[in-house]
Amino acid sequence: MRINWENVRVAVYSAGRVRCEPGWSLSARWAKALNDFDLWFVWAGRGRMVLSDHPIDLRPGICIWARPGRRYEAEQDPRDRLGVSFIHFDLFDRWQPDRRITAPLPPEVNDVPDVALLDALMRQIVALHRRTGPSFGGGAAVETAHALMRAALIYLDHESSRRPSPTVVAGRRRQQALALAARIDEDPRATPSIAALAAQAGYSEGHFTRWFQSFTGQSPQAYRLRARLNRARQLLRESELSIGQIAEALGYRDVYFFSRQFRQKIGQTARAYRRSAQT
Repeated sequence: MRINWENVRVAVYSAGRVRCEPGWSLSARWAKALNDFDLWFVWAGRGRMVLSDHPIDLRPGICIWARPGRRYEAEQDPRDRLGVSFIHFDLFDRWQPDRRITAPLPPEVNDVPDVALLDALMRQIVALHRRTGPSFGGGAAVETAHALMRAALIYLDHESSRRPSPTVVAGRRRQQALALAARIDEDPRATPSIAALAAQAGYSEGHFTRWFQSFTGQSPQAYRLRARLNRARQLLRESELSIGQIAEALGYRDVYFFSRQFRQKIGQTARAYRRSAQT
């Protein structure tokens, strides 16, 4: 890691979590007024930001460690508005409380591998800020916010210093896809929507579908349907549940739709499948 965190004190000033309004943009005035650090994390939507050195695409998982004196101008895709968490903070030398730490720092832009983890940490900091008022004062809530922010920054520093090879990244993504597939197989009824799964993985629905299919050979919709019908066949063979109860247990609101889908995909009715399995 680039920072010796044992010698660092984190001070959090303000925090928020917003879904940007239609027509929103981040103007040059914002960067000119920045006099502390701002951890700016995208948890939803799409857009584009121009930094001092280069432009970047904004999507879930992109985290910008904004610092004074740099350029930050952004706009969002009007069809997919940005969701952003932000936390203003400073780093101080633990042994020289008045000395701000400005270098060395992790990269300005981070592509966070665990979107849910950083999002959860920042959500809690924002919630603590709401409890303590417009600015962080003192007390247990403030100490908790500072500790959580420290954990978030250490996580970013650690991940950015690892610099995984393309092979490692591909292996990690494959494991992530297979873990999601296993989750669907284990409980196809309780599986979140495709949109929710995509958000958890840090992708748009279209990219998530292509990504999932590249590792499993099926779209997430087709994979979830296959998991449901596989479980339905098992219940028809092994349980005394009625066809209606099986449909309900697997999340179907309409037993007739379940029966029609079962016949289309399996090639026989659920009742005929049960009879053949019991002979």
